[in-house]
Amino acid sequence: MGKVVEFTRVAGSQTSKPGTERGPAKPLWRHALGEVLRGERLGQERILTEVAATAGVSPQYLSEIERGRKEPSSEVLGSVAEALGLDLVDVVQRVGGLLGERRDVERRETELRELLRIETSFAFRADANAPLDVGPEHPLDAAPVAPAVSNAYLLAA
Repeated sequence: MGKVVEFTRVAGSQTSKPGTERGPAKPLWRHALGEVLRGERLGQERILTEVAATAGVSPQYLSEIERGRKEPSSEVLGSVAEALGLDLVDVVQRVGGLLGERRDVERRETELRELLRIETSFAFRADANAPLDVGPEHPLDAAPVAPAVSNAYLLAA
């Protein structure tokens, strides 16, 4: 009989049933909103209790909003934005911009992973003595990739 080898679980990976695989979790509106509000408050060098009192909410509730655990109503969000000296539309634009930046980064990373997968597939099929030529204009050349290991082979049993 063979020996059972257990693999350690990689941080952030999820086990799922076959056919139910999903991509990485999408960022939530409330998380981005919390980052924007906390960033603005800290940028103004104000403490949580001061902004909460001005907005008319409890410091605990404002803290949960900033940590992305609670999604405030439009009235509460308007009060917090006003307490920070912002218009509601400014907050919405900042959150939308943050989510858009993350989407763009995720798309680039997905494209680079796919290119790397394809290039790796061809590299293992190529002659072992012929190095894979990646020119300066190739997308993988600019990608931050772990250092290549020379004389590496894919072994399949």
